[in-house]
Amino acid sequence: MKAWVRLSIRLFLATLVVAPAARAQQRAPRTPPAAREQKLIFVGDVMLSRSVGARMRAEDDWTYPFERIAPALRSADLTFGNLECPVSDTGRNLHHLYSFRADPKAIAGLTLAGFKVMSVANNHTLDWGRPALVDTLARLRAAGIRPVGAGANDLEAHYPVLVRLHGVKLAFLAYVNVPPQEATAGTDQPGVAWLDRDRALADIRFARALADVVIVSVHWGVEYMRRPQRSQVELAQQMIDAGADLIVGSHPHVVQPLEEYHGRWIAYSLGNFIFDQHDPPTHHGLMLEVTLAGKRIRQVQSVPITIDGSLQAVVTNGEKPREARPSENAERAAAQ
Repeated sequence: MKAWVRLSIRLFLATLVVAPAARAQQRAPRTPPAAREQKLIFVGDVMLSRSVGARMRAEDDWTYPFERIAPALRSADLTFGNLECPVSDTGRNLHHLYSFRADPKAIAGLTLAGFKVMSVANNHTLDWGRPALVDTLARLRAAGIRPVGAGANDLEAHYPVLVRLHGVKLAFLAYVNVPPQEATAGTDQPGVAWLDRDRALADIRFARALADVVIVSVHWGVEYMRRPQRSQVELAQQMIDAGADLIVGSHPHVVQPLEEYHGRWIAYSLGNFIFDQHDPPTHHGLMLEVTLAGKRIRQVQSVPITIDGSLQAVVTNGEKPREARPSENAERAAAQ
């Protein structure tokens, strides 16, 4: 038998032995890679006017309120807060009970702190009129900060801000139901997204189809109250049922309970983060650290913060993150 024939026979026999082993290896289940973890940080009211603005001006340092806490904020993949004032050098003071307007230089502090998305849906957004609001939106975007909850018209104010974070699609919505209601955006008028139940639920369902994680910021409630109202509890749970993964509240200026509902989280109020109020309870707030594992929220932790006598935010007594625990049944604990 010729050599080439013998070689061909050996190769054929070898395939009969190797092929089953190769097929078995192909059938072996593969362990999926661990889902990538990412950290989001949420904070409460950030007000850069009045005494806070005066302190920055006196220090000639427009990052001053954030300098001690910026490293903690910048450790996150994304940081979110409620901007409780227009940041502009234009507009006209409408003389609300309290009218805020921050120097545009204060945006340097927001960028130092690493804010990527900020709600502008609150009762102070229109303190200096619509021109100041439009200017604020433009300045934030120019600084790389995405404003949510207000816009040049009703559609823009209600449209979700979409952020892709390492392959995970996040959708942010923001609303306010604290007067003045005339700040509401119109068909061709700049303004905020007013909190209307049916409209908000429809917005959430729309955002759910666009994103992996839906986050809703709501400026609501009663100032200085330690518990949410029954109507807030009911609406927050309806928002979760409509598709929200996390609801973050502001306006009361004090911390209110965290609630876990159907495996998702509601922070009724994170309290103040940068502010100049006098009452001691308003000097405390929470940073909410949210860990994403792939496309879902894996863990929520709370970090107490303090606004010290120099109007700078600091982590309270060097405390480390604590895993958030659901409050007692929030509806039973509601104030009314």
